[in-house]
Amino acid sequence: MRHLLKVLVASFALAVAAPAMAQYVFQEEWQKQKEKEALARMPPQPVLQHPLWNNVVRVNLGVSFFYSEYYACSFWGGFYPTVTCGGGAWVSYIPFTVGPQVDLNLQGMHNLSVGFNVFLGSATGTIFTSGLSAQSVTRSVTIWEPTIDYVAKFGPASQDTVGRFRVGGGMYIGPSAELGAAFRIGGGASFFNSNRLGMGVDLVLEAGAYRGYWMGGLQLVVSPEFHF
Repeated sequence: MRHLLKVLVASFALAVAAPAMAQYVFQEEWQKQKEKEALARMPPQPVLQHPLWNNVVRVNLGVSFFYSEYYACSFWGGFYPTVTCGGGAWVSYIPFTVGPQVDLNLQGMHNLSVGFNVFLGSATGTIFTSGLSAQSVTRSVTIWEPTIDYVAKFGPASQDTVGRFRVGGGMYIGPSAELGAAFRIGGGASFFNSNRLGMGVDLVLEAGAYRGYWMGGLQLVVSPEFHF
């Protein structure tokens, strides 16, 4: 009986071990070396890489909020025969803002951004007529602004969301070729940055002068982006 049990146990052990033993094929050392040499001669498999786009062209769409010292008394001329400006008065200008912009990568995080804004809106201010009565008046104004900025981007082109900081300058060109200039500083971000098409958001502060009067403002824009 004991002999029979030993035979059964041995048979069961062999049945369990057989599949594992079947997977092992004994190889001589020279066979292993030959396989290694054959693998070494095989060309490496190509690694598929996602294309990287470091440059951006966008169209800015948004609104700006400008405030200025009195535009100039002559600005309202033609509307009223005699106009004087009250001391300490201000003019507000809240135009729709649209324009193209291109970011060209220089190296790494450093970029040069060139753009062109068009401000479309109305300037509103308070004047005093010949009878010294105060009146709020509005006049439509279009101002053109070519810009050039240095842009630092905080993240590689392969990153989906990349923040950015910009500093630069702009030039104001108004009706009748009236000129001004401004210092610009701001920040923003690109979303879907690793894709061909993305979306950007920017907030830019400007401070300068137009027609000899101080002028400052804030731009808030969103922008569809094309990466190349």
